[in-house]
Amino acid sequence: MSQNRKPKLSSSERLPDDVVFDILVRLPVKPIIRFRCVSKPWYSFITNPLFITAQLNRSKSLLPNNVNDDHNGYLLCTSLAVYPHHELSVFVRNSYRTFTQISGFEIPFSFDSFVGFCNGIYCFFEIHYRIYLWNPVIKKFKILTPTLVCCDKFFCRGVAHGLVYHSQTNDFKILRIVFEKELPLAEVYSLSTDSWRSVEISVESLRGSPIVDIRGKPFVFVNGALHSLIYTKDHKFILCFDLNEERFREIMLPQNYFDEFSNKFELPERLAVFKGFLALVVFGGYDICQIWVMMEYGVVESWTKITVPFDSVLRFLGCIDCHEVMIKKPKTSYVPSFDIDSLDNNLGIESLVLLDG
Repeated sequence: MSQNRKPKLSSSERLPDDVVFDILVRLPVKPIIRFRCVSKPWYSFITNPLFITAQLNRSKSLLPNNVNDDHNGYLLCTSLAVYPHHELSVFVRNSYRTFTQISGFEIPFSFDSFVGFCNGIYCFFEIHYRIYLWNPVIKKFKILTPTLVCCDKFFCRGVAHGLVYHSQTNDFKILRIVFEKELPLAEVYSLSTDSWRSVEISVESLRGSPIVDIRGKPFVFVNGALHSLIYTKDHKFILCFDLNEERFREIMLPQNYFDEFSNKFELPERLAVFKGFLALVVFGGYDICQIWVMMEYGVVESWTKITVPFDSVLRFLGCIDCHEVMIKKPKTSYVPSFDIDSLDNNLGIESLVLLDG
């Protein structure tokens, strides 16, 4: 019997840890997950935050720098037969403007709104103020630590959330703004510490003028900051949160951009990233669309108008990597309320994030 046993490898015959590391980090996520069962050392190895970060960075490095028509990714959420379950589908745009589904996942919890996604992680908000982070590839989700700021659903004007990956600190962060009564409150969640901390909102446009609405959800991330469109009683502007400094600033909208439209406070408008720049997309009717692009970040005078002719536009869905605008037209098939965003948000990345906790 002993002759049939495989001889054990001596320590000198085993692959060095750095070689094993380099081999494993090159593999897709699914086989890496299976290899956790090989041994306890491998389990510890794969769930180590250093390995998870290395795998994420390699996955990001494999994305093409200049994404062409064949690599545009889109996110779509549809309701399943049994409410309140939903299914998440990922599509790619083909050369001839058709779409192919490349993956689909049933979301394992109920939710009310979609916050955002980046680096393989999806964030959802539930009406009882639960916030979920979900990695569909490793089939794991996390309910976040309760927030510091409680909001009474009967008196709260609203809550807005933004998800972002902060590369400088190798951390996922969530910005939460609660706007009720006169004073808006903000807090930031850090995945690395699993904790919230309060952040002061101190901008000139909100002094004595409470927030009525926040549009452009999920928040737009560009130039190291999260951006949202803020509405007060008689004013609107862009509120941005700088991830490095962790402070708020305001950016003024293009001067008199609404002059061509009849009702400036009922314009369908939202923020977007267009060709890498912060942009404001405005629809004044079924056939009028303006894209205001901030060519020099933070400089109000650099807003540049692009007029896009359309025929029968129902709603704006997003800007895509080939520098096109995606819209929904009337009398076409139903499009769910999830925004369809570009691969700029790293939709195609598979990661091991959440595996270690």
